[in-house]
Amino acid sequence: MNCKICGAELKREGEICNNCMNKLMEQQRLHNDVEKTYTFKQKFVLGYELLRHIEQIGIVIFMIVLLLSVNISYWRYAVLSGCIFGIIGILYLLYSELKINSGMCTLYNSKLVYTKGKIRKKAIQISFSEIEDISYQQGSIQKPFNVGTIIIKKKTRNILDKFIMIESVKDVGKVFENIKNAFEINEVGR
Repeated sequence: MNCKICGAELKREGEICNNCMNKLMEQQRLHNDVEKTYTFKQKFVLGYELLRHIEQIGIVIFMIVLLLSVNISYWRYAVLSGCIFGIIGILYLLYSELKINSGMCTLYNSKLVYTKGKIRKKAIQISFSEIEDISYQQGSIQKPFNVGTIIIKKKTRNILDKFIMIESVKDVGKVFENIKNAFEINEVGR
C-alpha cells in the first residue's frame, strides 16, 4: 500500500505516511493559530523616498539644463519636459505610498504572516520553525528618517526564497527588539 499524498510505500496499513501526517499536523496547527502577539506596518516617508531617488531627479534636472544650454529659445520644451517628469514623479510617489503603506507583518504564537498589496493582496506565512534568523539593516540614508529594513532569513537552500525583506519600517530598532522578544517568548513556550 502507498501513501495517498507522496506515494511512498507504507510498512503498515493506512492512508498516509508519518512524514506527510506530520506536515499535515503542522499545517493544521499553523492554521488554528490566531492569537496575535505583535504587529507592525511599513510606513511611507516622503523625505526618505525623495532622497532614495535623488539620482533620477538629478538626471532630469541635468537634461533640462542641457536642453536650455543648447538654445535658450527651447525654454518651452524645457518647461514641458519638467512638467511631464514632475507629473510622472508625483504619480510614482503616490504609487509607492500606496504600495509601501499596504505592507503589514503580524506575529502569532507559532508563525509570522507578512501581507502586502491593497488591490492584489499577497500573504506570506512562515512558521517559526522555518526561520533561521531575523535581523535589521539601517543604512546611512535611512538613519535620519528613522526607517530601516527587517530581514527574515529562512531555513532553505533555495536562494530566491531564502530572504524576506520588509522595507520602510519606522522605528526599525524598536520594532526589531519587539520581534526578537516575541520570537524568543514563543520559542521558550514550545
